[in-house]
Order: sequence, then structure tokens, then C-alpha cells
Amino acid sequence: MRILDTLFDRTVKGLSRTMDLTWQRNQAISSNIANAETPQYRAVDVSFGNELDRAFVEAGGPSASRTNPRHLDVDGTAKASKAVKDTSGATKPDGNNVDIDLQMGRLAQNSGEYANAARLIKRQIGLLRTAIRESR
Repeated sequence: MRILDTLFDRTVKGLSRTMDLTWQRNQAISSNIANAETPQYRAVDVSFGNELDRAFVEAGGPSASRTNPRHLDVDGTAKASKAVKDTSGATKPDGNNVDIDLQMGRLAQNSGEYANAARLIKRQIGLLRTAIRESR
């Protein structure tokens, strides 16, 4: 039974949380795209490195730590998932800083991350089905 606990508690729950967080980021990116022509609108993004790390640690997995300055900051200095102002990119004369090409690229990358997490969950469930069939 320990294998099943490991499979679901660590992997599937962590991947499920990944899907939740990428969904939140998708909502923020969609909002940016929808407001690309709104004066004074500032782009937002979802910061969730620490939240994702916490989800895997609570499930009994290893913690992510920053061992190199080039690593992403997910070791606890970031806050839990939240919308943060995205100050990257140039600000237009109307005060809007949404770069539609950048946002479309982020949307594509985020969609890929969501699909990968879903694919991994499907694979884990498939392994469980195989184990159940073979145990008969």
C-alpha cells in the first residue's frame, strides 16, 4: 500500500496543484491580453514558486532549494501564489505596459505546462491500472 500512497500523495497531488496554479496564471495572462488597449492598465502575473514547492513538501517530496544564483527563487523568499505587477517591457504613452506578443508567448508556454501536468497524471493513473490488472 506504500507504493500507492507515494504515487498519489506525492506525485498526483503535486501535479494537481501545478494544474491549479497554471490555471491561475492562465487567468492573469488572459486578463492582460483582454486589457492590451486599456489606458493605464499594468500587466499582472502569478507568482507561485513557493506555493508549488510547499505543495510537494506537504506531500512528502523533496523541497526545492536555490543552490545557484541562476536558479529560480522558490526557496521561501517568494510569497504564496498571488497576482503581482509585471513591470517588464516598455510602457506605452497611454501608461499600458502589455506587450501582446510577450503575453501570447507566455500563454502558449503556460498551456504547455498545464498539458504536461495533465499528461503526467494520466500516465500515473495508467500505471496504477496496469498494476491492478497484473495483480489478478
